[in-house]
Amino acid sequence: MKKQLLLLATAIFMATFTLKAQVAPTIVGAGFVNGLIGIEVDSVGNLWVAETGNGNDDGRITIIAQDGLQTTFMTGLPSSLNPLTGEIAGPARTLQLPNNKVMVIVGEGTHTQAEALLIVDKTNFNPSTPLTLANVEETIKIGDFVHAQGFAQSNPYNLTWDANGNLLIADAGGNSIVKRDQVTGNLSIVATLAPFPNPLPFGPPFVDPVPTDILPKRDGSGFYVSQLTGFPFIEGAANIFNLDNSGNLTPWQTGFTCLTDMGYDPVDSNLCVMQFSVFGQVDSVTLDFFPGTGKVIKIMPNGDKVVIADGFIGLTPSFTFDAVGDLYVTDLFGFVYKFDFVSGTSEADSAGDQRASLPQPFHRQGEHWF
Repeated sequence: MKKQLLLLATAIFMATFTLKAQVAPTIVGAGFVNGLIGIEVDSVGNLWVAETGNGNDDGRITIIAQDGLQTTFMTGLPSSLNPLTGEIAGPARTLQLPNNKVMVIVGEGTHTQAEALLIVDKTNFNPSTPLTLANVEETIKIGDFVHAQGFAQSNPYNLTWDANGNLLIADAGGNSIVKRDQVTGNLSIVATLAPFPNPLPFGPPFVDPVPTDILPKRDGSGFYVSQLTGFPFIEGAANIFNLDNSGNLTPWQTGFTCLTDMGYDPVDSNLCVMQFSVFGQVDSVTLDFFPGTGKVIKIMPNGDKVVIADGFIGLTPSFTFDAVGDLYVTDLFGFVYKFDFVSGTSEADSAGDQRASLPQPFHRQGEHWF
């Protein structure tokens, strides 16, 4: 994100911050100026956030403790600038693994450990000495395989596990879902999303679909796949797809804009999605994303789309819930927000919403968060 926008947003934050959600957020992390992207919560309630870096192999993973203390867990991660698009790719997110291991998803780039899944051991991590690439125990190269299938780009962005322990990776560059067999380690393409015609008078004739996340369906019948869509990031053109266990991909919910993350509310088990922002004409010559148009949307059982958090300063790539149902959102302008839905005052609270009596959390198999 342009430095000018970051400085402007920081300067005017207290004067202009407005919120439309029922519960006002608090800022639990700030000062992330290197492309704040993914967020997760570990088993003791720490937040793990990933920064893509500035394109100089300066990607970083930071832990935010419950008291707000920020500790750099890993630094010097691959970070590359795409000179054609001006976009920077690097660490997209972390996932906590069994046996005290952590997986870091690294996106598109030219570094030998970019476009890959990096696994490190956090057992002997010393907060005064961040880990580096020298501490990586295993590198799973997704990009090498994707390029070998004829795709010009590979950008691993998010992943999950199936019922048999196989990895399923949403590759936003190859527009595909990639499977890694947990026994053999072999990679294969499960499904590829098709480009679609561009109805606008500018941009390419076809728009890239750009899958950004994959999430197991609660009934075991397959997965949900979300999409950002490529330039010109048409409003209302993003979908959530059903991906069945045979690899068939069909639209499930439509009419979204620039989706970058998904997750289940652990209180009511409804699916929630992250709208990154809305793209459009800034002035007579400039097209860009509009800061402050990101939102978290909950999909109700009847199909209604309910905004549960919005009014952010910048652009919002990721969110997560903790075990009790509080919501955390990352903002590319360098903030991590917390929405205290449990103890905060809201219309739902006044209506008698008692979270302890509602269904137990559902989590992605393999992440072992709580």
